[in-house]
Amino acid sequence: MKNIVITISENYLNNLKSIADLLRQEGLTITNLYDFGVITGCAEEIIIKKLREHKEVISLTEEKQAYIAPPDSEIQ
Repeated sequence: MKNIVITISENYLNNLKSIADLLRQEGLTITNLYDFGVITGCAEEIIIKKLREHKEVISLTEEKQAYIAPPDSEIQ
């Protein structure tokens, strides 16, 4: 599963809770739902593709992994 951030169009903010319920039914595990139109959660790759297709979704970004070398390692 990947962590994702979904931004909902301001045109649909009145229906944010019902949109969240619909996305949840499609397989999104919601961790946070913000009234200003942002939903954070996690989903499988195949579900992410389906979530992107919703007209209410302006953007869907996947969390990127960052790796930091240990403090005693050589400078790269």
